[in-house]
Amino acid sequence: MTAQNMSKNIQSTRQLNEGISLQKRNKMSLGLSSSMATIVSILTCLLHTGNNRLVQFPLVSQARSWPRSSRFPSSAHGGLFRGANEVDYDNTAAPKRLITDDQLKDYIMDGYIVLSGLLEADELNALIEAGNNIVSGYIEKLGGKELPKGNFQVHEYGLVLDDKEASGEGSKNIFRSVALHSQLPQIAAELMQLDENSENLRLLRDVFLAKGPESTSSCGWHVDDQMFWPATYQLPNQPMVDQTGINAWIALDDMPVNNGGSLAVAPASHSDSVSWRNDAYAALGFDDTFGDGISKDELFRVIKSGKVDTCGLERMAPRIHQQIEKTKKEFSFKQGDIIFMNRWLFHRSTDVTEKRKAAVKVVEDNALLKRYSLRYVTGSSSLPRGFMTELSVLGTNGANSGREFNEVDGEWYPQCWPEVGDDVEEKIDSVA
Repeated sequence: MTAQNMSKNIQSTRQLNEGISLQKRNKMSLGLSSSMATIVSILTCLLHTGNNRLVQFPLVSQARSWPRSSRFPSSAHGGLFRGANEVDYDNTAAPKRLITDDQLKDYIMDGYIVLSGLLEADELNALIEAGNNIVSGYIEKLGGKELPKGNFQVHEYGLVLDDKEASGEGSKNIFRSVALHSQLPQIAAELMQLDENSENLRLLRDVFLAKGPESTSSCGWHVDDQMFWPATYQLPNQPMVDQTGINAWIALDDMPVNNGGSLAVAPASHSDSVSWRNDAYAALGFDDTFGDGISKDELFRVIKSGKVDTCGLERMAPRIHQQIEKTKKEFSFKQGDIIFMNRWLFHRSTDVTEKRKAAVKVVEDNALLKRYSLRYVTGSSSLPRGFMTELSVLGTNGANSGREFNEVDGEWYPQCWPEVGDDVEEKIDSVA
């Protein structure tokens, strides 16, 4: 197996969805506390590491609309790529409003929205190339051995802090550029209905993942535990009210539904409009009763009990698993498509199909399906207390435990909206 990029011209249906200007956003509030179950799942997750809606950009902006056949001009938003490895950041210009009323309504109701054409071509190409470099590095380290089995064959966390020269020696960190300087933070803030005068958005977590024919498992229906989402929380108890966070998942390869190896979501599962939601929380061990966190000894005791498994809903509650399967949504993603998901939307990875496995046996291109995922939270959200494996906590001897992200010592969670600091690069490098 080589480490070259796989490129297939697979067609998928797209919808063009234009709407009216976005009305004044309603500010929402949701209290935060901590949960033992997701802290427990940090190590548990490590043990297990082994109506389709496509909205095509450009969209209608507040002041003007761009032609349907073109992308946003580079002047419409600061910080877009001018060349493959050259970025011009403009943090002073106020960004245009990018989503419409109809798109916001869809996101609030369904808990997700898929956007196509959001990244500039040079931006996307550089991100794809960096992903290929990560995969090539993994294969080279194996020295001819097979890739590992399990859910994902390649996984790399914290690339915004340190991309390990995946972007190319001497080049700017493309993961950092996309996470902080692209249009993603602005879209996330609009979907979360944040007030730029009183709130800010920070990057919580980023991860690159690649799934290939060697995959022998997938992570079942779940909401992210505190390994993937290291922030305190309170389970949502009102329908469609949430400002705790958003996940932006970027497809770096074409991923037709019939190939598998991609992502499925349970529409509206972030709200109480689905009957099984609270039962699923209970089955996975999510609750609000441990606001002060959990000790290391208690953590290992619960892990040994086998009662917590973030990816194990099918095993722990097969009836609920079947209910979700009946209403799931899967997508034929193209390179560069981005799905924005509510923090509390149930989702799962999908198995690589036999058709896909058979197809890659007759081609020499890299067979791994790659994606890059970003988690954004408000700066007023907090790190959990208690035992954690989070670097920002371990690196400060626990001093950052329980702090609001705006008060965390060190640029572990850089602000990306409504503005990015001029010295953010130096501050990130100082903790990397």
